[in-house]
Amino acid sequence: MKCGTTSLYHYLRDHPQVYMPAIKAPEFFAEEGNWGRGIEWYRRQFEGAEPGVVAIGEASNVYTKYPRYQGVPARIADHIPHARLVYVVRDPIDRIRSHYQTRLTEGTERAPIDRAVRENPIYLDYSRYAMQLDRYLDHFPREQLLVITAEDLRGDRRAAIRQVYTFLGVDPDHVPDDLDRTFYETRHRAPRSPVPLWVRKGLKRHLPAAKRAKELENNVIRALRSLRRTSEAPSQLPDRLVIPPEVRVELADALCEDVRMVRTFLGPGFDGWGIA
Repeated sequence: MKCGTTSLYHYLRDHPQVYMPAIKAPEFFAEEGNWGRGIEWYRRQFEGAEPGVVAIGEASNVYTKYPRYQGVPARIADHIPHARLVYVVRDPIDRIRSHYQTRLTEGTERAPIDRAVRENPIYLDYSRYAMQLDRYLDHFPREQLLVITAEDLRGDRRAAIRQVYTFLGVDPDHVPDDLDRTFYETRHRAPRSPVPLWVRKGLKRHLPAAKRAKELENNVIRALRSLRRTSEAPSQLPDRLVIPPEVRVELADALCEDVRMVRTFLGPGFDGWGIA
């Protein structure tokens, strides 16, 4: 979540040996998502895969939102024991900032950030990457997990995508047509959807295809902005939130041990985001 999953989905979807469904995030393996629709419903999401496709996948970030969503790794292992799992992570404090700002903008968060991160455990839990990975290691061997950073996905995108392609066993030399584009950037998002939040949540629950609506809405904004001849268009979101230094220190202390564990996945060259 907030780590570049949408961009990775598009880079994978561009590969001729990879099939990603039109619904980016089916959320099938989450009981609170579409688990109740049954495995045949899930299989139907991939019916468009043509001969020659080597890797078939999807990109549901709720699969790493433990403990809010529980039992996901076990369900995946029961149905797809040989799945290859790609987890994108970013500076965990920056992820919290982005998560908070998005919730603030859409109206689901009203508390100031210092109170919000202390009172609502989702902010820290979703940034505890090692904790999320541990749930998968209970069901999958280490070699079926690949962890990459959003920083690498931005800074050395070609190498990061090549690493993912190699891990999936598809041609690593393929270059996506949109490799230079970052999808679903903050500056391209609408500040508020004209559709009330409770309506959007209901649609996502009962009509999975509605999950694409937010991205489509923001793609329209992106296209309209590109047609404008002035660079003085008003910002679509509030200015980038700055986390107060004392809150940042508190978050770093809470995340320090988890970041140390993440080092085992990212190798000795990993800087620990300056946290550990």
